[in-house]
Amino acid sequence: MPPWVACVPRSSCLRTSRTIERLSLPFSPPRTVQSSTTYLRTRRASTHVAPTAINVRPNIPPQSQELYDALDGLSKHAAEYVNISRLQLAQRGVTTQDAVVRIAILSLNSQKSAQMLARLLLADPLGTEGQWEKTLEESEEDGRAMLLRHGNEGDANTASPLYKILSVPSRILGAHHLEILVSTLNVNTSHAAPVSTNESSQDALLVPKIQAPTARGLPIPYPVHKTLVIGQGLGSAVDYGKFTADTVGDNYGMVKVAIHLPPPSTDADPGDSATYSPVNIDTGVKALTKFRESIANSEFFERGWFRSGVPGLSKWLVRDLQSSGPVKPAIRTLIGSIADDVEANITKLDTQQLNRLAAVPTYQQTSESVLRHLETWAEKSHTELRDQLDEAFTAPNWYKLVWWKLLWRVDDVTMITEEILQKKWLVDAEKNSIYLAGRMNQAGFPEVLQVVQEVVVPEPLATLEGNAPIDPRSRGEQTPTDISTEVKEIIPWPSQMAASRTILLKDTIPPLQAFAQRLVLQTLSTTSLSSALSALLYVAMPTFSVFEAGAVAALGFVYSLRRMQKLWESTREMWQAELREEGRKTLKHTEETVRLIVRRTERPTMENEGAVGRKRAREAVLRVREALGRV
Repeated sequence: MPPWVACVPRSSCLRTSRTIERLSLPFSPPRTVQSSTTYLRTRRASTHVAPTAINVRPNIPPQSQELYDALDGLSKHAAEYVNISRLQLAQRGVTTQDAVVRIAILSLNSQKSAQMLARLLLADPLGTEGQWEKTLEESEEDGRAMLLRHGNEGDANTASPLYKILSVPSRILGAHHLEILVSTLNVNTSHAAPVSTNESSQDALLVPKIQAPTARGLPIPYPVHKTLVIGQGLGSAVDYGKFTADTVGDNYGMVKVAIHLPPPSTDADPGDSATYSPVNIDTGVKALTKFRESIANSEFFERGWFRSGVPGLSKWLVRDLQSSGPVKPAIRTLIGSIADDVEANITKLDTQQLNRLAAVPTYQQTSESVLRHLETWAEKSHTELRDQLDEAFTAPNWYKLVWWKLLWRVDDVTMITEEILQKKWLVDAEKNSIYLAGRMNQAGFPEVLQVVQEVVVPEPLATLEGNAPIDPRSRGEQTPTDISTEVKEIIPWPSQMAASRTILLKDTIPPLQAFAQRLVLQTLSTTSLSSALSALLYVAMPTFSVFEAGAVAALGFVYSLRRMQKLWESTREMWQAELREEGRKTLKHTEETVRLIVRRTERPTMENEGAVGRKRAREAVLRVREALGRV
C-alpha cells in the first residue's frame, strides 16, 4: 500500500469508495481476464484481421454458421446495395463468440481533442499517469490516425502506413475486446467536397477513411461498430448537422456526438442513450489530475468528472459489449443496421424505377399520338402537292415548253421537268416525314415492316386415267422443295417518296424527251415533204398555179403543226396528271404503311429493370434477419 494512502482518514476512504461506486466507472473489470501476454497472443492471432488482409474462410462456431452463410448470401445477391466493408466486419464478428469490437473517436476539428477524449475514457484514476497518456497528450498533428489496442506499454507493434498503433494497458480494452481508432472527420461543407457523391453520411461515420500523409492512392476504409464524434463549439455542431442532413433516425444508436461546451453550473447526465452529449475535456483533465495528486481531492474529482460529461460517454462506450450469446449485442446491431440499409436502398431504387415507369406514356397514348401526327402530316403533304404543282405548272419555265416553242426548246425538256420533280414534288413532305420517323423511332416503332407471304403448294396433279402423278417439273412448275415462306421487305417508309421521285425521273422524263424530239422531227419532215410535193406539182403540172401549189405546202405545214400541238399538249397534260396521281398514291401508300406499322407492332412490355436482382436481395435480407433471430 502506498504510504500516502495510510495517512488518509477512514472517513475519506469511505467517501472515496462511495464516490467510485457512484461513478460506476467502466475501468472496473466485470470478469477475470487472462494475463496480458497470453491474451494478446491469442487475440491478435485469431480475431484481429487487418482491413487490407485477404479474407480466408475461418472456423465458424456451429451456432453462428447459419448467420455467416446468410451474410455471405447477402454479399452475393445484394453487393450493389450494401457497404462491403461493413458487411465484412459483420462476417468477422460472427466467426468467434467474443469478437473484437471496433469503436472510432472522430474529431470534427483537430485530432488532438479526440486523443484527449480517448485518454479520459481509458485512463484509470486510481493509477498513475502512463506513457500512453503522455503520448496521446503530446502527439503532434501529423494527419495519421491512431489505433489503441490493449497491451503493455512496452509491447512491440507491427508498423502500419495507415495508422499509428499504441498499446494501452486499459482494463476497458482488455475486458471488452475493444479497439479504438482515433482520427478526424472532415465535415467542412463550405470548402470540402465529399470524396464520393454516392457515399452517405452514415457510411462516412461508420466507415472512416484513413490514409498516411505520404501514401498514394485512395483512402482505405476502416469499418467500425460504433463511432463517437467530438466537436468544438456550436459551429462544429452546425457543420455536423449539415453533414448528416441525409440521415434519417439516430443511426441505430451506433453514433454519438459530443460537443465541447463550457461546463454547466450543475451536474448534468444526459445518459448513454442520448444522441448528443455536452462535454468539457479541460474540466475532465483537471479532475483526473487532482484526484491523482491526492485521494483527498475525491469530492473535487466527483464534481469535475460529472460536470465534464465523461461518465455518460463512458457508459455509452461499453454499452452492448458484453457477450450475451454467440453474437455480441454490438455486432447484432451492426447486422440489423446493414439489413435495414439494404432494404432502404432497394426501396429507393424501386421508387425511382416506378416513377420512371409512371412518367413513360402508355402504348395506347403513344400510338394515338403517332397517328395524330400522321394525320397532320398527311393533310399538309396533300396540300403541298396540290399547291406546289399548281405553282410549277403555271411558272414561266413550264411555259417555255408550250407546243409552238418546242421547235427551239426541245433540248430543255429534261432540264425543266427534272427541276419540277426535284424542287416542287413533295419536298417538304419528305422532310417532315423524317421528323415523324424520329418520333416513331423514339416510341419504339420500326421503319421497316416485314410482310410474310406463305405460298401454298398444290398437290401433284393426277392424270384422268388415274396413272401416276405428273411431275410439276415437267410442266415448268415449282416443286415443294423449291417453294418456301417468302419474306417481302418493304422499303423504309421515310424513303418511299425519294424512291418514287427516282422512279419518275427514270421512267417518265426520258420517254418525254424522246417523244418531244420525235414529234419535232415528224413535224419538220411533214412540212418538208409537203413543200417538196408543192414544188413538184408546180413544176410537173403546168396547170397548177403558184397559189394552188402553195396551198398544198400550206396544208402540209398546218397539218404538221396542228398534229404537234395536239399530241404535245395532250402529252404534257398527261405528264402533269401522272405527277399528281403518283404523288397522291405515294402519300396514301406512306400513310397506310405507317398505320400498318403502328397496328402490327407488338405492344412493348414495361419491364421493371433490376426487379429480379432486387427481389433476390430482399430474400437475402430476410434470411439474414431470420438467422439473426435464431442466434
